[in-house]
Amino acid sequence: MSVYIWNILLWYIRMFASGFLCIFVGFIGIAVLDRITVGIKEFKVIRKSAEATALFVGGFLIFIGIVIHGTSQNPIFLSQAILVGAYLDIRRLLVVIGSVFVSLIFGWIFYLIFAKIAPKGIDLDNISESPRAVGIFIFCYEVYIGLVIHSSLAMPL
Repeated sequence: MSVYIWNILLWYIRMFASGFLCIFVGFIGIAVLDRITVGIKEFKVIRKSAEATALFVGGFLIFIGIVIHGTSQNPIFLSQAILVGAYLDIRRLLVVIGSVFVSLIFGWIFYLIFAKIAPKGIDLDNISESPRAVGIFIFCYEVYIGLVIHSSLAMPL
């Protein structure tokens, strides 16, 4: 196998490993969203509708695409060698985890403010009444968390 093909293969492995870590962090963020939004039971509601499930899956595919784009530009693994230890950029991984955590805090604060104030009579918990609305909510959140992870990968350290 030529050196060129070997280097491309290693680049794909690095991108896959970085992407897998970021997708795992994002999936945890989606699970935390289900806990934060007490009045909206996302996963229970979307199971009732094929359309809501399709929106969830579509949003997750866009999320994965955004994350893969970010990891292809700046993977968490630095070297061409497949070694953890010195070749894993812990700072970058911590920035990704920290960014997701901060975005969850902002989302939680947003939810609390709108749930308590209910501006112009808008009740966020009404989303639970329509599986399509919950699917759109989850879709938008997946795009949001994907952009947060992408920007944390693009951030210069």
